[in-house]
Amino acid sequence: MRTHMKTVMFVAIGVCVGFVIWFGLLGRAQGSQDNPAHQRLSTLPPIKNCTEHIKLIKAELVYQGESQVAALEVENEAYVGVTSISIEQIVNRERHSIVPSGFTPDQPPQIVIPPGGRQTITLGNLGKAPIRIGAVMFADGTEEGCQSSLKSIHELKDFNTKKGGPEK
Repeated sequence: MRTHMKTVMFVAIGVCVGFVIWFGLLGRAQGSQDNPAHQRLSTLPPIKNCTEHIKLIKAELVYQGESQVAALEVENEAYVGVTSISIEQIVNRERHSIVPSGFTPDQPPQIVIPPGGRQTITLGNLGKAPIRIGAVMFADGTEEGCQSSLKSIHELKDFNTKKGGPEK
């Protein structure tokens, strides 16, 4: 009788542990799939421009595969070509940015947007926060834009022109 009672207790404890694992741990994992990290947007977030000579021509919310991206067509209204431009969005204290750059370690800077030219730039990992055309650097060395974006452009320039980044 004692052996039978121990077996029943052992099975009952196993069933209880199984329920806890099933509903406690696996239930949360399935529930998190219902709330994806990136919500689908119905409209493009507002777009701010920190630059004077870059004009936003067209902005669209498009799909690349299953993810949504912002496709921004910008025009260089300056008399000199653009060597680097920063477009960014800060979502949940994380900066998502794209910085097309013409800097290389062994050649002079390349023009990424010629004077009067247009280019379409895509930015992924979208949230509801505003998108910002943050900064631009021109071929003659002049620059304009928000300080944090200019800092990012300078760091990228230093990294790309020093064959793998600054020495520490």
